[in-house]
Amino acid sequence: MTKNNTEKVSNNSFFEIINDLLEKKETFFCSRLPDSKLLNLNAGIVTEIKRSEIKENGVFIMPFNEKKMGYMLSPSLDYETKIEKKLNSKKNNLLRLKDFIKNEDKESYKLSVKKLIKEINKGKLSKIVFSKKIIFDYSESNFISIFKNILDLYKQAFCYLFYSPKEGVWMGASPELLFKTEGDSVSTMALAGTKFNSNSDWSDKEYSEQKIVQDETLENLAPLCSSLSFGKKETISAGKLQHLRTSFNGKTQASTAQLVSALFPSSAIAGYPRKTALKLLSKYETHARSFYSGFLGTCKHKNSSLFVNLRCLNIKNEKMSIYVGSGITKDSNPDSEWIEILKKSETMLNAVF
Repeated sequence: MTKNNTEKVSNNSFFEIINDLLEKKETFFCSRLPDSKLLNLNAGIVTEIKRSEIKENGVFIMPFNEKKMGYMLSPSLDYETKIEKKLNSKKNNLLRLKDFIKNEDKESYKLSVKKLIKEINKGKLSKIVFSKKIIFDYSESNFISIFKNILDLYKQAFCYLFYSPKEGVWMGASPELLFKTEGDSVSTMALAGTKFNSNSDWSDKEYSEQKIVQDETLENLAPLCSSLSFGKKETISAGKLQHLRTSFNGKTQASTAQLVSALFPSSAIAGYPRKTALKLLSKYETHARSFYSGFLGTCKHKNSSLFVNLRCLNIKNEKMSIYVGSGITKDSNPDSEWIEILKKSETMLNAVF
C-alpha cells in the first residue's frame, strides 16, 4: 500500500472531493464503519485481482463469483471527515419496489423458490440463498445525495460508496461483518433469519436458517484458531428489519486470504453445503451477482475490516439495479420469501426516493 497520511477535512470539503473524483471519472472508495461518525475516502492505484490474490494491505472490492475479477485499491489519497449531524433533508415518498415490478417477476421468483424447496427435500441441501436483481431506468446523477441518505438512515451498518469508470457507482448499507482482525484477534458473525415486526416471535424456519450459518462458521473457522468462542444468539436491527446474530471471537495466525477462503461465501449468502448451493445458484439465478454478496473493506498491517456486500445498488448507463436475496429452507413459503425480497429492497429504495 502506498504510504499516505490521512487528511482531515470538513463535511462540505469531503463531498466536494467525491464530486470532483466523479467528474474526473477516477476510481475511489468511501466508507463508514458501523456505529462510527468517521467517514473515509481512498483513491489511488487500482489493480484487478482474483480472490486468491488478496494480501494484507489494500482496500478490496470483491465479487461473489470466485472466477470473476475484483479490485485492490492502493491509496495515495486518504481523507477523513467526522459526521456530527444529519447530512440530508430527505423527502419521504411512499414508493415501494412493487411499483417497479411486473407481476411475471413475482410469479417467476415464486416458481423458482418452489423448485429449490424440492431440491432441498431431495436431501443434498439444507439451505440456499436465492437472489433477485431488479433493474429500472434511472437517468439522474444525484449519487452523493443518495449516499448521504444511506449514511443518515443506516448508522449501525457498514455504509460505502464505490466508483470506477468500468463498474459505475455501487452503494450499500450492510449489516454483515465478514471478519475483523486486530493483530492475532479475529471476530466474525453468523447472521441469518429475517423478520419485519419487532414484536413478533422468531419462527422455527428462522432459527433453523441461522443455526446452519452458526454451525458452518464454527466448523470452518475453528481449524484456523488457537481459541474460538461464540456468544448467545441475539436479535439485531438493520433498518426496519431484524436478524438473528451470533458473534464469534478467536485467536489466529491465519492470513487474510486463509480467513476469506474459510468464511466466504458462507451459507448466509450462498447456502449449505457450499458446493451444492453454488452449483444450483448457477442453474437457477438468471443474473450475475457481480459485487452483490461479494465483500469489501480495508486490510492494513494485520488489521482488517471486511464486510459482505448486502443491501446494495448499482447505477450504470442510466440504469439502477437493486440486488436482494432470501434464505430458502425446507420450511420456506414462496409468498413469504417474495415479501422478504420486497422488504429488503426498501433499504435502498428509502435512500433513493
